[in-house]
Order: sequence, then structure tokens, then C-alpha cells
Amino acid sequence: MRIAGMSACVPKTVEDNLTLAIYKDQNEAQKVITSTGIERHHKVEAGTTASDLTVKAVEDLLQNLGWEPQDVDCFAYVCTSRDYIAPQTACVLQDRLKLRSDCCVFDLPFGCSGWVYGMSIVGSLMSHGTLKRGILVAAETNTQNRNPRDTTVRPLFGDAATATALEYNENDSHPMNFMFGVDGSGFDAVWAPYGGMRNPVTPESLVEKEVSPGVFRRGVDMVVNGMDVFGFAIKQPPRSIKELISTFNIDVETVDLLLLHQANKFIDEKIRKSIKMPPEKTPYCLEEYGNVTSASIPLTMVSRCREQLSEDDKHCIACGFGVGLAWASMEFYAGRINIGNVIEY
Repeated sequence: MRIAGMSACVPKTVEDNLTLAIYKDQNEAQKVITSTGIERHHKVEAGTTASDLTVKAVEDLLQNLGWEPQDVDCFAYVCTSRDYIAPQTACVLQDRLKLRSDCCVFDLPFGCSGWVYGMSIVGSLMSHGTLKRGILVAAETNTQNRNPRDTTVRPLFGDAATATALEYNENDSHPMNFMFGVDGSGFDAVWAPYGGMRNPVTPESLVEKEVSPGVFRRGVDMVVNGMDVFGFAIKQPPRSIKELISTFNIDVETVDLLLLHQANKFIDEKIRKSIKMPPEKTPYCLEEYGNVTSASIPLTMVSRCREQLSEDDKHCIACGFGVGLAWASMEFYAGRINIGNVIEY
């Protein structure tokens, strides 16, 4: 199996962290930028969903590849900000994108580790050769479920949709290798307390409260417990990557790209240094797009690695980590990929 093409779509509206009204002054804003590396992010307008961005990304991908919607055998939608509780958004997108009625479609409600998990699942389905062409979408509209008056999340998270085209290739000798993990005891490190079946929406859960000075939330808003996430992120992802390297006897010197979930520049630099990967092999796009959860690794590839990945095969390691608390690491080769420019919608 090979990556045949990639595309990405982000909203037109940009929020600059330096001028966000939630800060007392620009000095406070600059401290956040310095500590996270995130300068701005793209934000959807009211009424626009992750599936809307997805339609644009997939249409661009199909056009660039010269594929017809009927050519797609498998369609996976990695997203937690889905259109409805039911049905799966992939079913809605099957009609909007005019995919075949016998296309294998499904949602994968993963967070930050979702693209790597999705590559494993779609890759396994396609490895038998019955399904020849697949599309893996990783999309999120984080700004829709995070309180705009919450200073702990608003400057960090952005919105984006990415589409990765996968093609069965029986002559491809490069394997895709994976390592996975989860620590469910930390499920509430990144979560929305209300809105599911355990804690349904109530009038009380819709009331905005000041939970700490300058931080406002409702019960249905996403909460990020920063210290819990930080402690997890600087320990488990590098362990996972090292386990991948050890298990599959990877010569780190031959790795061309280390593709990390774009969580926070400080965290990612800790991981990079732990793996002893040089900075020129570790691209970042978080300064421009923020944390776009499952879309962050493919968005980095589209926005920062387009020229490299359009050439001969590059030896890559990717690692996604976050919501769950779940993590996943991957070794793969990618080259001669048809990658379009990041489009805005």
C-alpha cells in the first residue's frame, strides 16, 4: 500500500493570538506564544462543520489525482466533532461526495493519535487487495467545542480537514509498522464532561461559569488539564517511538522525517531531542495552524513537506498522542505523492 496523494483545507478566518481580546495586554499574549510556539490558528464560522471542510479537501484530492468518486473503495473519517451523534458522518459524506453505495465507509472518533490509528486500520483493510483505493480523512473543528473565553484552550486549537489517498500496490516492498498504547485512567485529561450518554446535556451544563480567574466554561465545553497532558506528553510519546525503533530495528540515521502531532512546540522539542533527531528533519506547522488534533500530522506533511514528499521515497516516523490518553507511532516510506496546496474555505 502506498500514499498516492494528500490534501488539506482550513477556514479562511484567522485568529492571531497576539491580538486576542481574552488577554489583558499583548505581553500576556506573547508569553503564551513563547511557551507554546503557536502564533495563530484558523477558525470556522458559525454553521460550518468539519465535514464541510472535508468535502473541499476530498474534492481537491480527487481532482489532483484524476480519480472519480466511484473509484474509491474505502472511506474512513477520523473526527470527534462529528455532525450528529447518529448517524456516522462518513455515511453523510458518502452521499455528499457521491461515493459508491458499496463503498466501505466508517467513522473513527479518535483524537490526536487518529491519523496514525487510521493509517493502520485502513491499511489493514486494503492490504488483502480487494479494496484498491481508499481515502483517510482526519478533520476537526476544535473551536466549536471549546469556550472562546477559556484562556487555556482558545489560543491553542485550530480547525482543519485533511485527506490522504491510499492505493493498493502489490509491488511495494516497504512495510508500514505500528506501535499503539492507551492509558484510559487519564481519560479526563482532555474531555467534555457533558453531552454524552454518561452525563447528558442539562440546563445546568449550558450555563457558563468562571471556573478560575479569567477562565470561563460550560459543562459541554472541552476541558484540557494542562499539567496532566504535559506530564503524559513528555514521557509516553518518546517511549513509544523508541519502542518502534527497537522492535522494527530502525536505523534512526536513515530517517528523513520525524512527523509529530503538533501539540505544543516545547513538548515536541522535548520529544525530538529525546529521539536525537536533528531539527531540520522535524517540521512544524503549529505556529500557523495551532493544534488541529488528528489533522496535525497530515497538515504538516501538506504544508511543510510538499516538495520533499513529491520526490523519491522518504523514510518517515510519525507519532500522534493526546485525547484518551492514547498514542500511536508509525514507520513508513512516502514519496512521489501528489500533494496540493493548502486550500481555504
